[in-house]
Amino acid sequence: MVASARFAECVALARLAWCALAVGTGQAVLDYVTAYVKDRKAFGEPISHRQAVAFAVADIAIELEGLRLATYRAAGRVDQGLSFTREVALARRLCADRAMAIGSDGVQLLGGHGYVKEHPVERWYRDLRAAGLMEGALLV
Repeated sequence: MVASARFAECVALARLAWCALAVGTGQAVLDYVTAYVKDRKAFGEPISHRQAVAFAVADIAIELEGLRLATYRAAGRVDQGLSFTREVALARRLCADRAMAIGSDGVQLLGGHGYVKEHPVERWYRDLRAAGLMEGALLV
């Protein structure tokens, strides 16, 4: 294997690692936001009873499952010793776009609390933005 091929493989594996980071951080956002909207009350009832809030949480869960499946598929090909550059590129693209949306939605669901350091969602949002920006441009 030539040095440039090894370098490309190393970059692809690093991008896959960023995808795995995005999946884990996205899961943390979903877990935290789900508990928060169940506990936070407005107008005498939990805000989770509001349809828009419930749909936003469901959207996070759907997007997260897509990220997880794309990342697992790419990682599975790596484990099997198969060609994985295409799958890593697809997972990377999906993670770059949708992970930032998950972080943003998490912050939005916490309202004004989403921007304060008392809640970890503001940090996770920044981490998810980084997952979309690290390892260079999105080239498939």
